[in-house]
Amino acid sequence: MLYIDLFKSLERARWNMETDIPWDKFDAGKLTDEQALTIKMNAITEWAALPATEMFLRDFVHDSDFSAFMSIWFYE
Repeated sequence: MLYIDLFKSLERARWNMETDIPWDKFDAGKLTDEQALTIKMNAITEWAALPATEMFLRDFVHDSDFSAFMSIWFYE
């Protein structure tokens, strides 16, 4: 099953926002308005993950590899 190989590969690439980013060194004063807007737009895009996942699972109901991948993608 393709899913197992994809899962292993993606798990190795996983990162953790809490521990992998040195938040204690973050200086909000260095954040430009353009950067803040880009972050906001990325967050809105990620928010669309639920309806996108529902659509993919509906449209590819007979493809177990893709459905498994989409489930993990949504979880991420």
